[in-house]
Amino acid sequence: MGAQTKQQIPRTLGLAAIPSIISLSVFSWLIYSGKWNIFGIWTLESTTGRSTGFGDLAFITATAGCFSAENSGAAISLDACDPYGRPYTPYGLIPGKILAFFGIGLDQNWILGIALMLIWVLTAFWLTYTLVKSWRRTNKELALSIALVTLLAISPTAMLAVERGSLDIVVVALAMFGLLGFNAITKFFPTRRWFSSLALFAAVTLKYFPLGLFAPFFAPKRWSLPATIGAAATALFLILNLDNLQTATQIAMADSLSTTRIMFSSTTGLVTLLVNDPLAFAPPADQVLNETTLQIVGAAIFASITIVLIVLIRRLTVNHEIPNHSWFLIVGGSFALVIPYFLGASNDYRLILLLLPLTGLLIWLGQDSNPALRVTLWIVAVATTITALTGATMIPNESGFILPKGVIIFGDASLALSLAFGVALFINAWLPKRAIAGVNSE
Repeated sequence: MGAQTKQQIPRTLGLAAIPSIISLSVFSWLIYSGKWNIFGIWTLESTTGRSTGFGDLAFITATAGCFSAENSGAAISLDACDPYGRPYTPYGLIPGKILAFFGIGLDQNWILGIALMLIWVLTAFWLTYTLVKSWRRTNKELALSIALVTLLAISPTAMLAVERGSLDIVVVALAMFGLLGFNAITKFFPTRRWFSSLALFAAVTLKYFPLGLFAPFFAPKRWSLPATIGAAATALFLILNLDNLQTATQIAMADSLSTTRIMFSSTTGLVTLLVNDPLAFAPPADQVLNETTLQIVGAAIFASITIVLIVLIRRLTVNHEIPNHSWFLIVGGSFALVIPYFLGASNDYRLILLLLPLTGLLIWLGQDSNPALRVTLWIVAVATTITALTGATMIPNESGFILPKGVIIFGDASLALSLAFGVALFINAWLPKRAIAGVNSE
């Protein structure tokens, strides 16, 4: 589609709104009906009398209430704040303090949960708008691209994030603003880069894990002073809060082996394969699995996929420049998940960050004409969507919904392919360009 004329803008907005309208409709119905289990979502019982309790958000708002009480002079125990009786985790510190400053607590949990859902819908809209605005290929391919974005936007992974009221939704929104802001050419372009770097810093300080969002700026010709300062400030913040980071990891049981049914990591697919019970969340007590061995095997598989993709990318991208939007979204989104992928098991709702690399892949598809490269990009884009569709479907329920063991292992393999592509793209940027089959590289 290229540059937008005044006549094209309404069509672009209309097409971009499709995933948002569908996701808004789906999530509004689920929130008010509470029928998340139809899709295999393991819900938390509402503590507010509503059909959806936004359980993880309830921890934040209840903690904010405790901080407000403490500010008023009351003695509090942070471990007694959560309405579900879960131990205090440092994830609640910064957002809890902010909400307490504004006098917000558990009574506002419902409206804040709705707000988080709307943030997710608007994030999907803006990413789709960025995709449609830059599209230069056929309308049929554009329709398929919008369909993939829509599927990820309403996938079980996204459902779990919305049902829990996860602040990872805010992380995705901040990451999108930060990554896209470095490519925006506006009157306030230099200033916007500083605000974009601040957004990336805020995304990491909110949930710790997405440090890899700064990865796109540490490649040749991608260096940026605002991003470098933001990355340094973020690293310093994490070092100063190392104890909180370790506590959060332990409470989330990230250092324990888990199956793909509830978590994702470099070992979850292997654990799922080795555990006989297809519904198990973790290995049974009588089955001893060597975690170190599984980590080595998982890393070796990931490395093998990455090497194959590096070779493929080098051959297919001679004289083909990756669009800037695609670079930031693919590398930033992939590395934000790669770090927790190898550090230990993470909750599946973090996979909503895959919306970033998916959009980046589709933007690239909409601008490139190399048939072999386009096939590769379509495969990775579909794999990224499959990962979100097979994640977060945790338990069988009265609705009879359950994914077979083989399907969730396939979803785990799709995740490895999706993340490895981002890593391969980053590594390829550091490798010297070469002429292939008589074609001179630029």
